[in-house]
Amino acid sequence: MKLLLFILLPLLVSFSDAKVSETNQQPTIFVFVAETCPICQYYTKKLREIADQYPYEIVLVFPNKLSNEETIEKYKKKYKLEFRHIIDQDHYWVKKLNADVTPEVFVYNADQDSVYYRGRIDDNYYRVGQRKQQVQSDDLVNALNSIEKQEKIAVAKTQAVGCFITKHQ
Repeated sequence: MKLLLFILLPLLVSFSDAKVSETNQQPTIFVFVAETCPICQYYTKKLREIADQYPYEIVLVFPNKLSNEETIEKYKKKYKLEFRHIIDQDHYWVKKLNADVTPEVFVYNADQDSVYYRGRIDDNYYRVGQRKQQVQSDDLVNALNSIEKQEKIAVAKTQAVGCFITKHQ
């Protein structure tokens, strides 16, 4: 039964490849993070900028067994992150959204139980430990702009680069 659920769970959350429709609820940006991941630390400034620019809630999801309220609050204070957070040690959100790495973002619509965008924040990191001189594709911002305009998201899924989430059964 667990195996069947594991196989079918990704199908329960669909990607919206049609034009973004107006709903009663604003999408939520779930960002899977780990306090010790250098890539997550790097993107904290960008997340603050996105929060200032867009009306969507950002929720930090901590899937690591080592995360606890103390380490999370220390991380949030150090990087000036005033976002709600979820400790996801049972991997409810990891499984629901099929998250693979930290940082990985999901622009999620609860009304439709669908994901508008999944992947990287931008293309600055093209490999773990390897950054470009300049961002060429601002993927999350592009997706949010499309949502704002109620247009189809040109690239609804990208490959996130980061620290792997250790998944458990």
